[in-house]
Amino acid sequence: MVVRSVAISDWLQDDKTGPQPADDLNAYIGKDKRKRLGRYVGAIKRLYWDMEPGTIIVVPGPNYYDEVLIGEIVGKPKMLRNEAIYPGYATPARKIEWLRSKPRAAFSRDVREKFGTPNPIMQLDRSLRKEILRAGYDQYAFENEFTARLNTSEDEFSSLDDYNIQTFVNYVSGVLLALEGGQTTEISFLDAIDRLRRDPDAAPELKLNINSIGFQRLIDQTVKPLVIAALLSAALSANAGAQLAPPTIAISNTVAAGGDECTIMVSEKVEGALKLMRLQDWKMVCEAARDAHNATGLSTTMRAE
Repeated sequence: MVVRSVAISDWLQDDKTGPQPADDLNAYIGKDKRKRLGRYVGAIKRLYWDMEPGTIIVVPGPNYYDEVLIGEIVGKPKMLRNEAIYPGYATPARKIEWLRSKPRAAFSRDVREKFGTPNPIMQLDRSLRKEILRAGYDQYAFENEFTARLNTSEDEFSSLDDYNIQTFVNYVSGVLLALEGGQTTEISFLDAIDRLRRDPDAAPELKLNINSIGFQRLIDQTVKPLVIAALLSAALSANAGAQLAPPTIAISNTVAAGGDECTIMVSEKVEGALKLMRLQDWKMVCEAARDAHNATGLSTTMRAE
């Protein structure tokens, strides 16, 4: 079947010069001795029939400065007719939801070397997968890494804007530190910051991209970045500052079944942190977050309803 497909593809690309290749598979038995043929047979079976929906697909362009496409397989395999490519023939196809692209040159050397292998399809080493996840996803949980992305959309970005963002991030981090330490009573803003100052390793790792559109990525070995993003989403909602108490927040994961482990952990941390927050401190950090939003277009990719 693969040999027949190669013959048909060559004939179509040659503007149908010469006789049309035979449809009978028996006509191609023993006609192609290429050593790599078995790899293509395996790759076709794997890509078009074996991969489950949700599998992450990375498609690098051929050149150093080309874009690398990152997406997820959606739905089951199907046969598709595309008259512009293969007129008169149905071909196996998978639907991909493309998430984001990134220049090939911007990836690490180890990942770029994998992009250059001659295999038509390959599974990326686990040690390199986090780099793909960071390039393609705003937030994710993978092995011992949890991350969330805070986006900005304006060209102007000042030190005051960054201060307002980090005020919110550091306050929530300090409250979570108190929660993890077993505190059950309210904690003030200054005490929360002081706790973080005394244990700076508890602050999430921060990676910045100051281009427009820019972003800040929070990374940690706990669900802290996702908790911060969830609370920031609430703070940026219209009525956050008008609360008589810190809000009640219900967390759901739109791409996973209800009750998944990560969602439960985030929900528990959000609920616990809110119980420790004083209303006046919550309003203060909400105002700082909204000031940053008004000045820079600060947003998360979590939807507040």
